[in-house]
Amino acid sequence: MDIAGLIKPLGIVTYGLVLVALLSGLFRAKLGLKLSHHKRLALLAMILATIHGALVLIVY
Repeated sequence: MDIAGLIKPLGIVTYGLVLVALLSGLFRAKLGLKLSHHKRLALLAMILATIHGALVLIVY
């Protein structure tokens, strides 16, 4: 698989992480999650989104 083949799966994973970070923030009290879990998920989503965006700019 070349680098261009990673763009679509990485975008899907990033979207999923953003959704999980959003839901973990909304239902943090119900799920018993700490704020640090929500922040880590958001940071990971931002890192993956940056990598995804850089790959798009490099390849296209």
